[in-house]
Amino acid sequence: MANAESGALGQRSATELSDLLVRREVSAVELVDDFLGIHERLNPQINAIVAIDPEIAYSQARDSDARTARSHRLGPLDGIPVTVKDNIFVAGFRATWGSKIYADFRPSSDDVCIARLRATGTNLFAKTNTPEFALAAYTDNLLFGATRNPWNLQLTPGGSSGGAVSALAAGLGPLAVGTDAGGSIRRPSSYAGVVGFRPSTGRIPKVFGFPAIAHDFQVIAPAARTVDDAYLLFRAMTGSDRRDQASLCFSDTPLPEHLPNTALSPSRIHCLFGIGEAPVDRDIRESVQAAAQIFASLGHFVEEVQTPYDLSEVERIWSTLSTAGLARIVAPHSNWRSLVHPGTKTLAERGMTVSTEEYINTLDSVQQLRSRLAMYFESADFLLMPTSASLPWALGEPCPSQINGREVGPRAAAIFATFVNAAALPAISLPVAPSSYGLPIGMQIVGPFGADLAVFRLAKLFEESSPWIDRFRDTVTSTEITNTSLRR
Repeated sequence: MANAESGALGQRSATELSDLLVRREVSAVELVDDFLGIHERLNPQINAIVAIDPEIAYSQARDSDARTARSHRLGPLDGIPVTVKDNIFVAGFRATWGSKIYADFRPSSDDVCIARLRATGTNLFAKTNTPEFALAAYTDNLLFGATRNPWNLQLTPGGSSGGAVSALAAGLGPLAVGTDAGGSIRRPSSYAGVVGFRPSTGRIPKVFGFPAIAHDFQVIAPAARTVDDAYLLFRAMTGSDRRDQASLCFSDTPLPEHLPNTALSPSRIHCLFGIGEAPVDRDIRESVQAAAQIFASLGHFVEEVQTPYDLSEVERIWSTLSTAGLARIVAPHSNWRSLVHPGTKTLAERGMTVSTEEYINTLDSVQQLRSRLAMYFESADFLLMPTSASLPWALGEPCPSQINGREVGPRAAAIFATFVNAAALPAISLPVAPSSYGLPIGMQIVGPFGADLAVFRLAKLFEESSPWIDRFRDTVTSTEITNTSLRR
């Protein structure tokens, strides 16, 4: 086999790498060589990966190459390197949840999604950074420090899957497993210029893992640099498991091995470019509006609509559930106040004041929201909107201080994100035309519960219909980071 030029494979999609492995033009061991080289060169600058085990990576790669030699590959992801967010259980690695409380915790078993990836031969070689308890909108913690955005090292990649998306954008791996509780894969994906998918609740089962913080809002969430790659990773983790009852409603809905190439029937796409008086960055609004026109030109029925959810209700739901959930996590640890970030301390103390009545009433509100959104999708096939109201902001700041010239609060960038989790819906963020500053912008496509495949197909249609996206992706996967930015 020809040795690939160091770093060159980091610019390839997982689908392309899989084809190279099948044709034996590259080996799984050579993939590890390449990605470890990129890691050594770039990770010290962006701090995306917080644990890596070369011995495990090479062992898995040799096993994959042996299967290829016998023509017994386990599937399209066999031998493909995959990073995993540090709040997901992977046997052999620490799972710190970005917290000193769990600094030395090592799970004894894989969670279901990881076990399924092992069964497909993926090379699970590294863990990615997350904010403490995966709660913040930026990625920083007292254990590992801040993750930087490869597009500009003075900016954050967002959170809580900031490590996952920064690794993808910089070419430290072609696929990443993250989580999404309130926009945690989608918003960072928009800031890093990659594809992040939040499945319908239950589509990817969860059995072994940290306790839930925000009810059932958090799901396992795949990310990649292309829609096809994100779908391959998603499909490998799906399927019902009797230990997770939420997954059982998908037991009779098998997914195709690859996204179908057949044309989509004309769809009713409702567009949301803003919410009341809440500010949205001008470049973001204009870029997503232009994307909507691409769908209209392809024969879909595109209509701008009013917000189909009450933003203040969603924010109240999130605040109550997430703070109460956090309080129950830290309370058993008598010294927790000395171990957590001051912002985490404030949230946990707020959660300790939540009454049983308030919590139960909030769960009632969640169910009512889910019912309303289910009815809404009887008159629409998809919702299209920005992924975030803001571009990525300064490193070290918990949130943008301004959006479109207006001072804003800590949740202003998330106005399009958290309702998806509360309503248990599938949603994908994918890049649209970048901002006038050259920074990525994400567009979000939301579908009705269970319509995960349809969301992927619409996203792929947009990706294939965007002539600028290959040039943009070449920039994303550059492997030369300067002291200020990946590529301006």
